[in-house]
Amino acid sequence: MFELLLGGAAAVAGLAIFGLLWAIVAMICWVFVLPFKLLGFAFKGLALVLAFPFMLLIAILGAVVFGVGALLFAIPALPVVALAAVIWWFARRNRPARMA
Repeated sequence: MFELLLGGAAAVAGLAIFGLLWAIVAMICWVFVLPFKLLGFAFKGLALVLAFPFMLLIAILGAVVFGVGALLFAIPALPVVALAAVIWWFARRNRPARMA
């Protein structure tokens, strides 16, 4: 029975030591790789800064193209909207003044 307890304690200690060594190796690898990650972020940021004017141009062009398309589909509704505006104007025109 004592042998099983001693074996379990040795296994737990071995796993703890293995975990500690693995953490040290991971930290060393992280310190080695960190400058390359930062350099990658810098290059991605530079690419974003260089691509931003083109993205803005494409966004404006898309808004114009899709806006013209939306207006073309909205043209048949213009008489209804104009009639509603005229009715609204007539309804609001002859309203008596409110006493405060």
